[in-house]
Amino acid sequence: MSVAAATSGLGLERYDGALRFRVADGRIDGLRQTPPMRLFRPYPELGEPRTVVVGNVAGGVVGGDRLAVDLSVGAGESLLATTQAAEKIYRSDGATASMVIDLSVAEDATLEWLSAGTILFDGSRLHRTTTLDVAATGRLLFGETLVFGRLAHGEVFASGALRDRIRFRRDGRLRWADDLALDGEVLDSLDAGAGFGGARSLSTLLFAAPGAGKAIEPLRPLLEADGDLRAGATALDPDLLLIRVLAADPARARLLVGSVWTALRSAHLGRPPRMPTIWAI
Repeated sequence: MSVAAATSGLGLERYDGALRFRVADGRIDGLRQTPPMRLFRPYPELGEPRTVVVGNVAGGVVGGDRLAVDLSVGAGESLLATTQAAEKIYRSDGATASMVIDLSVAEDATLEWLSAGTILFDGSRLHRTTTLDVAATGRLLFGETLVFGRLAHGEVFASGALRDRIRFRRDGRLRWADDLALDGEVLDSLDAGAGFGGARSLSTLLFAAPGAGKAIEPLRPLLEADGDLRAGATALDPDLLLIRVLAADPARARLLVGSVWTALRSAHLGRPPRMPTIWAI
């Protein structure tokens, strides 16, 4: 079932939704979607690969929801995938929401995965696991931003729980693992100099491709352009580049993410230097 009743006395409903699809042989193959997850297929712009938009039609995530996205790009295929809007993680009544994202890129295939971001409301609880599995000659450009609170409403993610796990595998071998855990009263961690230093958003970009590490030097002027942001890049190995951005103002981080994204896709993926159209809506 796609919707399961919660055990709380309020009788709230929880979603158990999934989206699974594969691009192979020039088409989307094996599409399966259960509410609230949906796949939208806009016409790609000139010069762009096949494009899909992943949407959560419930409008957000509540405690107890279980959502999953499983996307596979077959050999020689190209795909640009983004999300319909920033995912909102609502205040929980005590239950923890679960999200699982599995992205797989086969030989000589290219996947761009750009999330519009994840907004953690105060009191929200989320466990998310992202697994990235890329073949030796595959290429992946991955982007995600965490926003700590409904900042436009003056609300900060001051308490709650977040466990965010990322695993990157090249040809089945673990090459990078990242774990972020916040639990309880988290505002001190967000404000501490040894923590997030007052940042209200964390952006992660990961570029995996043969020779990806060489992209680090051309990116440095972009990362240093805004002195109010803390941004850095690390070549984890010759074929894997990690970029991180901490910002007090998520809107400024979004601009930097856009600059880095367009530079990488233009220089290394042969794509036009632009963001997905949905980002302008």
